[in-house]
Amino acid sequence: MLLSIFIGSLPLLSAAVPQTTQQTSTPSTGATESYDYIVVGTGAGGLVVADRLSEAGKKVLLLERGGPSLGSTGGMDQPNWLNGTSLTRFDVPGLFQSMFQGNDPFWWCNDIAVNSGCLLGGGTAINGGLYWYPPDSDFAVANGWPPSWTSHQRYTTKMTARLPSTDHPSTDGQRYMMQVADVTAALLETQGYTSMTINDAPNTKDRVYGYSAYSFLNGRRAGPIGTYYHTAVGRSNLVYKQYTTVLNVVRKGADIIGVKTNNTSLGLDGVVPLMPNGRVILSAGAYGTPRILFRSGIGPTDMIDIVKSDAFAGPLLPPREQWIDLPVGYNVSDNPSITLVFTHPSVDAYDNWRPIWDNPRPADAAQYVRDQSGVFSQPSSRLNFWRSYKGCDGKTRWLQGTARPGASSITTAYPYNASQIMTITTYLSTGVTSRGRIGIDANITALPLIEPWFTEPIDREIMIQGIKDLVGNVDQVSGLTLITPDNTTTIENYVNGYAKRRMNSNHWVGSCAIGPRGKGVVDESTRVYGTKNLFVVDASIIPSLPMGNPHGTIMAMAEQAAAKIMALPADLVN
Repeated sequence: MLLSIFIGSLPLLSAAVPQTTQQTSTPSTGATESYDYIVVGTGAGGLVVADRLSEAGKKVLLLERGGPSLGSTGGMDQPNWLNGTSLTRFDVPGLFQSMFQGNDPFWWCNDIAVNSGCLLGGGTAINGGLYWYPPDSDFAVANGWPPSWTSHQRYTTKMTARLPSTDHPSTDGQRYMMQVADVTAALLETQGYTSMTINDAPNTKDRVYGYSAYSFLNGRRAGPIGTYYHTAVGRSNLVYKQYTTVLNVVRKGADIIGVKTNNTSLGLDGVVPLMPNGRVILSAGAYGTPRILFRSGIGPTDMIDIVKSDAFAGPLLPPREQWIDLPVGYNVSDNPSITLVFTHPSVDAYDNWRPIWDNPRPADAAQYVRDQSGVFSQPSSRLNFWRSYKGCDGKTRWLQGTARPGASSITTAYPYNASQIMTITTYLSTGVTSRGRIGIDANITALPLIEPWFTEPIDREIMIQGIKDLVGNVDQVSGLTLITPDNTTTIENYVNGYAKRRMNSNHWVGSCAIGPRGKGVVDESTRVYGTKNLFVVDASIIPSLPMGNPHGTIMAMAEQAAAKIMALPADLVN
């Protein structure tokens, strides 16, 4: 359920943040249902897989550790100005920045040390909604995928048929507050960039820019919640349970016979069994899935030993001789991101998005309530761009940028008008070679053990070059001023001094990477090595960073994974 598609650099969370997950202690009725498939997690992977499995007539149990999000799913978190509507914080695109405000951010996981969504939809319920159709490179052998995955287009087409993107989400068809897009376009055009509708040509990603594209429908957040989830829960053969945390899978050697949960209403001691030849699919995200595997005796010994030392989790482990040594938590990537702040006299910084929850601009709030049009029909992003760079190692890396009004952090010696600030966040995406590691601590909190940003010097060099190129023509755009960094430092020093954890884009992939045994955690059918019937379908299996914010790639991957899993013989041989 890890959040991805965030805009800008976000802070790591403390494990003390409140959240929705609650312990369920309803006594067992003794009547325990068993299932063909148990899907753990309702993010971009889990919702797609659960929908396709139930569509095929399988008996599916879909589990989510948090609660509802959109109003259509039972969510109720709304500001006063939405009273009388069924809309929540999570429905309204323009309330995206409010995810980082408030005294009770229940939507964040409290036991994962980065921003991670613990509610229906996972990251797709709380992210910036940027939605890019995957280019061929996202599933290329050169980027770590098996050859059987490279023909992705039929699955990507299934996804886009269910959820087309839009770069004009307002129900009146108009775009609002586009000054930042105009200013950024003027800057890029001095550098030879071409304007296009980005999702019309997913494979074209060099010196191109276009309006931000989203997974919204009718002026509201949709993503897989507004599409795949609603068809899935409408079927009698799918059971959905929220506030249900999966602690570990229950194993007999290579056989998975069920899952252990905190919900005793589902079975004795919270154990939910599988039917004969049943399967478990973990879709708990790049942090949540590795933790479940560690607690199930799957992964590096140092992580399983931590679980073994825990008074509650330790006794639930299988015997040591049944532990499966796999590189769970390794090969982790996340886009390193560096934020640049500018001012321009035409820009409306929209009060830096601070009053949008308690005291929004009345006309904009009223317009959105009336017909889901206007400023609140999209989040803060306004324009995106890409450029490729060939490194001295012969590898090509891509620089991605996102431009928006406002700024989260300003350090400058210049005087500036706070109502005219704008941000361009630069990322490195496909081609990044830096890697990190995810694990757990003694409290079984999931966290980065090795941070994945700029562990390879060439990635830093490309980022520095890309930023230099981007700001090199600022003086050719009348009125545009770069204020962070300012003239007291160089681009090299700014990047080199940038706090590592401010680089966190929360686009984590690779912690349970697909690949050959010995290097990967799952095989080409997404089955965990050493097991007969345990699968992973989420961002953790993606072996390297996709071209853009990843939830479109995760959904297309899940479409393909569902087909591959269902094509396997019922009685699997390890």
